Amino acid sequence: MINLFESTTEDFSFLLDQMGNDVLINDNPVKALITNTNLEQIYDDRRITSLSPFSRGDIVLFNGKKYIVISEVTEKRYTKYKGIIRFLPHTIIVNSESRFYTLDCYINTSDLGITSGKVLTLADGEITVNCSNYSIDSDLKIGARFLLNGGAWKCTGVDDFSKPGMVALTCVKDSILPTDDLINGIAGGLGISVNITNSNFDVTIDSTYQLTWTSTNNAPVRFESSDESVATVDVNGLVTGLTTGNVTITVYHAQLEQIKDTITLMVKDVPVSYTLEITSSSKPGEVTKGRTKTYEAIVKQGIDIVSDQPVTWKITADDQTSTTALATITSQTGTSCVVSGVNLGYVQLKATLVSDPTVFAWQRIQVKSAI
Repeated sequence: MINLFESTTEDFSFLLDQMGNDVLINDNPVKALITNTNLEQIYDDRRITSLSPFSRGDIVLFNGKKYIVISEVTEKRYTKYKGIIRFLPHTIIVNSESRFYTLDCYINTSDLGITSGKVLTLADGEITVNCSNYSIDSDLKIGARFLLNGGAWKCTGVDDFSKPGMVALTCVKDSILPTDDLINGIAGGLGISVNITNSNFDVTIDSTYQLTWTSTNNAPVRFESSDESVATVDVNGLVTGLTTGNVTITVYHAQLEQIKDTITLMVKDVPVSYTLEITSSSKPGEVTKGRTKTYEAIVKQGIDIVSDQPVTWKITADDQTSTTALATITSQTGTSCVVSGVNLGYVQLKATLVSDPTVFAWQRIQVKSAI
């Protein structure tokens, strides 16, 4: 016969294999023996015994229900770890200056005694919310609020030292505010927003674009791409285009997905890059007075010459701005023009790409006398 109090590690390992339960302790799979207690039954308390270590405040998932370790567990007893776990019947969302904490908890009241059921009738007195200390950090402040069973409550005290691993929030009844989201049970939820402030932009393949945003009380946010094969977004809101297509970028309140904003953008191909140069069959830098010379526009994409990109032609004074009477364009096409020399001096010939006016070329021409 196995003695639970004096059994060896090997004995208890055999017992776990035969009768143990598969549970999660802080989301880690553990084999444990869960049994009933002989304690007062105002709570749903159980005994937990395992070869794996655990401590007060740890969350245990057993048979689809969440429990919290409420007993102090500092070391092994009889080669194993033993403790008491308590069912957590309530889940509340605490709003602390636009920072949210979703807490699984049990509640006891000052004037109604201890409550353990899911249906809770609360007086206007004081309640204590008991939960794991691992669910709360220093951002939770006095005055934080939450909704429970149609009522609002305000935190007036935080005790995280009496029972290491657990925290007790002392709370009093509060008034329902116009910003309270009663449908989703979020105190102040209607008054909190996150918004992407960029608009009407596109991203090209292998390029990046930095999103800007605002959030109430500078609450933390997180980003998500609807299709990471088209574009990704990092934790700082930097969007990177990968392939052509449409993608939706969503910014969420980091702790509450109900609060969000979205933007849809298009990832486009990298724009085609052209270069342009002007040439002629001989001596492009001069033309004889009283004669003409034909100039050609050479349009390239990379190293390849393209023939489907027309240009416009213009002739100016040597300052590239003023008009001139030293030379004229007598005829032109999309790829060539004929320049006639009129008087001696220097002029400038400009060719501009029709599809992209930022692409152009200049050719300085001297009108020379005939020899």
